[in-house]
Amino acid sequence: MAAAILLGAAILSWVAVANGFPLVFADSGTYLRIPLELFYPTDRPPVYGLAIGLPLWIMGVWGIVAVQAMGSVLIIAMTLAIGGGRLHARGLVATCALLALGSSLPWFVGQIMPDVATGFVPLILFALLARPSDTPLWQRAGLAALLALLIAVHLSHVLLAVGLSGLAMVAMLLSGTGWRETVRRSLPAMLAIMVTLLGLSSFNRVAGYEFRPALSSDTFLLARLFDGHVAQPTLARLCRERALAHCAARPLVDDPSVAQPGQAYLWDQRSPLGAMLHRDRPGVIAEQRIIIRTVLHDDPGGVAALAWRGFTEQLTTVRKGVLPPYAADMQIAHILKARLPDAYRAFAVSRQQRGALDPLKFAPDVAVAVAVVLLLPLMLVWAIGGRRWRLLGLTGLVVATLLLNAAITGDLSGPDDRYQSRVLWLLPLLAACFATAPRERPVPEPIDI
Repeated sequence: MAAAILLGAAILSWVAVANGFPLVFADSGTYLRIPLELFYPTDRPPVYGLAIGLPLWIMGVWGIVAVQAMGSVLIIAMTLAIGGGRLHARGLVATCALLALGSSLPWFVGQIMPDVATGFVPLILFALLARPSDTPLWQRAGLAALLALLIAVHLSHVLLAVGLSGLAMVAMLLSGTGWRETVRRSLPAMLAIMVTLLGLSSFNRVAGYEFRPALSSDTFLLARLFDGHVAQPTLARLCRERALAHCAARPLVDDPSVAQPGQAYLWDQRSPLGAMLHRDRPGVIAEQRIIIRTVLHDDPGGVAALAWRGFTEQLTTVRKGVLPPYAADMQIAHILKARLPDAYRAFAVSRQQRGALDPLKFAPDVAVAVAVVLLLPLMLVWAIGGRRWRLLGLTGLVVATLLLNAAITGDLSGPDDRYQSRVLWLLPLLAACFATAPRERPVPEPIDI
């Protein structure tokens, strides 16, 4: 089995190997700065940057890919064993090959970004909920700790874990599981969520900011409302009534030539946001909260319509590998050149930097996912007829993940190809669990209620 795990990790790393360097996104520079410069970001949790620090220091940037690939294979193996009911080395390697050639997973395994963790949140939650009654305490604690880590690397994972846990509890109760057993099985996940929120809030407070898990949530939510053109009328009215620092942003967010005024508010060089935060961060955040609350009061229908559009658009926005070359003045190029000169030379000649990633996108990941969706009714009928409750539970978590991920990211951040692509690979994995399940009916496990 050890050889199968190593081979599966190598298979899932093929995109990064073919690229000649780990794939990077614009935010990758921030995550590398955390361990290399002890930088503390205010717009995202520092946990992923801290987690990649050890493999980065020991093995360089390829250590990050190695850890992500090995971790991915181990969680996939666990899911096959629990969901499918058995695990064989050949089945594990075949599943990794399917995911490598028929899903978006290798594009995230080989990328220096926390998006690789998103799809594993429901899988670890599934392992906690579907575990046998006699699972040792240390295994439950280990799974809960891993879930907490996966949640902590990206703020959207907090909402995803809360939503999935709530839906799972409701499903267990509706299926006849008693309150005591439902709480017992859900408790590790709930503790993981609580520990994550407490840990992120403590990190931020120790760093000198507020005791809250997200320091820039108001900033990004207001930007989303600007992108949807629902906050501009409210800001205009507030600026007529009082002097706000945000009135300086009106020429930019009201400019009809700016396609995404919210993104311009966040990142455009003309935006006054950076200077405003530097002068009076607490005051600016307080203004953002006032504007957001007023928009929700003034135009709840517009906000609801924006949320629905974001959700529906994100469901179908799933292109993989949308990774452009980055100029020398971008943060990722700067941090590699300054701190990892050998890595920078490999980065500079990678396929991504030469704009030559398109030939690697031959895998029909969307077509495979659509095929699995079309087969889902037959798969569910087979699982129900065979009383394969774990497969039904895994199916429910996968479908809920696809819907919740689209709602969370499409509504709060705005639709983007990478958000839905980071969980679409769960569908072929689900098909692999069905394919590897034994044909005979499993013996029901007794549950103490």
